[in-house]
Amino acid sequence: GGINAEAFILAGPRAEISFDPSTSKAAIVTCGGLCPGLNSVVREVVMCLSRQYGVKDIVGIPKGYRGFLYPEEWKSLDEGGVQNLHNQGGSMLGSSRGGHDTGAIVDSLVNEGINLLFVSGGDGTVRGASKIAEEVKRRGLAISVACIPKTIDNDIPLIDRTFGFETACEAACEAIKVANTEAAGFPFGLGVVKVMGRNSGFIAMHSSLGSCVADLCLVPEVDFYLDGKGGIVDHLYERLLVNDKAVVVVAEGAGQKLMAELGAAGEEVKDASGNVLLDDVGPWLCKQLKQRLDERLEEASIHGDKLTLKYVDPSYMVRGVPPNTADNLYCLQLAHNAVHGAMAGLSNFIVGSVNTKECYVPISMVANKRNVIDTSHQSLWEMVVFSTGQPSFQTNDDKDDKDAITTASGGTTI
Repeated sequence: GGINAEAFILAGPRAEISFDPSTSKAAIVTCGGLCPGLNSVVREVVMCLSRQYGVKDIVGIPKGYRGFLYPEEWKSLDEGGVQNLHNQGGSMLGSSRGGHDTGAIVDSLVNEGINLLFVSGGDGTVRGASKIAEEVKRRGLAISVACIPKTIDNDIPLIDRTFGFETACEAACEAIKVANTEAAGFPFGLGVVKVMGRNSGFIAMHSSLGSCVADLCLVPEVDFYLDGKGGIVDHLYERLLVNDKAVVVVAEGAGQKLMAELGAAGEEVKDASGNVLLDDVGPWLCKQLKQRLDERLEEASIHGDKLTLKYVDPSYMVRGVPPNTADNLYCLQLAHNAVHGAMAGLSNFIVGSVNTKECYVPISMVANKRNVIDTSHQSLWEMVVFSTGQPSFQTNDDKDDKDAITTASGGTTI
């Protein structure tokens, strides 16, 4: 018993398959925000279906789930057409948020003779894929639904990492290096970099560690405060006096509670996927730091220097780029294993690496759950606190020593 007793089916090709390749028809759809590697996933699904199984009737559904309603706009896909997709950012199929109508989507699959469906998207998309699989089962249809989870935030639970994450961290590191150069060029220079991470701060954490120049990393999982002993203002003031510069990396979802407490939060608004639109922490944080540090630094400087602040927001440059080599390889593995699982007759699953092993995971085990930074179990977060020298903002009461599902990227499931 216990949460660690779960076992998953190892991914890979099977000796027997459930579909006749000569009569099969496959569809691929990408949904939600863009992510490095989406085109690689499309390419490798097509390549594996065509080369390994001989499935030649493959279509791409444009513009996310809403595209199922317009079969006349579907794109025929073949090896020649996807050959160089891995060198391009974005998705050749386009994407969108929302637009999910389970009954209409299954009707469209039936009408167009689709028996293999491959879906790539984030948590909302994965839940939508599960609804499709459940409706297919309810109707007694022979249609496999396979999901290749996508999110640069790395917030899909159980699996070690999601594709595009390493590329996003690499791009974020470049932005941090720019901020560090700018900060070093002026007296009391402060570089502030905002990166993506709505509910999970993995990009901020990994890029802070990878850049080796961050003095402060702020993530959604750890509440922080500005003033007083142990606050970030005192920490940055000390760094600026000692080094004449400092670099802050902040995830977009950090500080939302503090902003609300200080009256800076706006009304709650949601996007088409149901995600709450966040208050913009970057400019707000810059303003708060400038107000609090200017006078103190001016008094400490023999030249009367105040804070020189440089703000860098690379958000869409992080997710709109082609995948790096590691992510490209990971996309190949995920896509091929998704095809192997679907051809074997499996459905309603995601494919991913669990403790370095490629596995098939039931969507029910990840739906409505999230992978967040593990701050309690000797994880990477403790290395961040050590590397930056920042306040931990935690006490022993915050530590949770209970059994937990942890991931190789420093996460835990909630």
